[in-house]
Amino acid sequence: MFKLASVWNEMSLSRKAILVGVLVATLIVFSAVMNMATKPRMAFLYGGLDASASGDVLSALETMDVDPEVRGDAIYVPEHRRDALRMALARQGLPQQGQPGFELLDELNGFATTSEMFDAAYWRAKEGELARTLLATPGVKSARVHIAVPKSSSFARRRRPPTASATITMSRGRLDMQQAMAMRYLIALAVPDMEAEQVGIFDSINGVILKPGAGDPIIDAEGDSLDRETRLETDLMDLLEARVGPGNARVTVSLDIDRERETVSERILDPESRVMMGRDTTDMQQSETGSGSNAVTVASNLPEGDAGAATQSSSTRSETNETTRFDISEVNRQREKLPGAVSRVHVAVLVNDVPGEDGAEPTARPEAELESIRDLVTAAVGFDEARGDIVTVKSMPFHEYEPVETPEESGGAMLWIQQNIMSILQIVIPALVVIILGMFVLKPVLTQDINGATAVAEIGMPEDVGVEAGMVSRTPLEELRDLSTSDKEKTATLLKEWLGETERAA
Repeated sequence: MFKLASVWNEMSLSRKAILVGVLVATLIVFSAVMNMATKPRMAFLYGGLDASASGDVLSALETMDVDPEVRGDAIYVPEHRRDALRMALARQGLPQQGQPGFELLDELNGFATTSEMFDAAYWRAKEGELARTLLATPGVKSARVHIAVPKSSSFARRRRPPTASATITMSRGRLDMQQAMAMRYLIALAVPDMEAEQVGIFDSINGVILKPGAGDPIIDAEGDSLDRETRLETDLMDLLEARVGPGNARVTVSLDIDRERETVSERILDPESRVMMGRDTTDMQQSETGSGSNAVTVASNLPEGDAGAATQSSSTRSETNETTRFDISEVNRQREKLPGAVSRVHVAVLVNDVPGEDGAEPTARPEAELESIRDLVTAAVGFDEARGDIVTVKSMPFHEYEPVETPEESGGAMLWIQQNIMSILQIVIPALVVIILGMFVLKPVLTQDINGATAVAEIGMPEDVGVEAGMVSRTPLEELRDLSTSDKEKTATLLKEWLGETERAA
């Protein structure tokens, strides 16, 4: 302790300031690191909630005497309380995803609620229930539904049908056509008198998926082509991996879609193919009989008068008519061509080379095997050479990635280190800071001053001079001053030696 006090007294003002600054900085760093070490580890509680749901969760956590930490749209709580907090929040019905549902109707007062207020609350509840149902779809991050129901009127001749729209936000990727169609029918069947064509489905990132009305065939064809490409790629991957193994094949399918709309009317006449359409036959027969003289005389009026001999005549007539109608063969065709037909198919298949044995270099697959793979691919995609389809199959080595050791593959020590890495760092970092400051800052300062004072004392201190027991210890500077006063001759000799050494060094 005496040595430290003497060193402190011999230090210059600048060195004292440096030493005090280093000590203060050491205490600050050590306190900050220890505060970090004693702070509980935070674990993820909920994330991706809307603002209202996040506010409800934070308010509930404050009532539970929990200090949460908000990082972006994620909420973190102490790790040892995370599971218990999730169960406690679930008991309170938190977090509420999407819009409120039929619980809105529980808050209505039957005596103070008008019919208009009840209708508005009912349709809000219906929108919330549909949004919750849509959130149950895999990959859907958020959903919002709007329903427009025209107000009924006794004087309206025709009632307008209700309409609806749904805005979907996917966690990743885009909303495909099949999911959009399912959502459209789900909303239409939940609202009375609503047609499926009156429901619009929108992706918050990719725009319109299904617009209200009959639908644009071109837009429908574009969406359907993406779905067909995805299905073809999946089917081809399953087919190829059965032969080359999982992860040893890559497939890309591109479909060229015909976007033209065409209506064709066709009439074909074949003059060589005469066809009898009908036959009409008419038979006519006529017969006539009569006398030869029809004159009236006086004699014919007498009772016994001679009327004269009369001549008899007869005639018969027969006639047959036949009419045959013929017509030529005629074919009428009317065909409407809608957008969406596949005009060309492009398929690219990349398979990995055959790995070598005992660490040897991989070798390319033989042409016979590549040709067999190409035959399988052409059969799977419906290859048509006439329309210009292209199928390319190549064998190339895949890039090898370094395997990442999982905690299950590593030993118990590695697993413990990975699970407690933050705690280890919180202990190691303060120790390193203290060691570095002590060895590279404090030690040089203290060593330099102590060595300087000791050297001065050893040079001028006689052998018989010491500190007797019970005497008060004095500083080396005081002892050197007493020596110069008591023994001037020895002091002069010492000064001559110092001057001689200085001249030789110069």
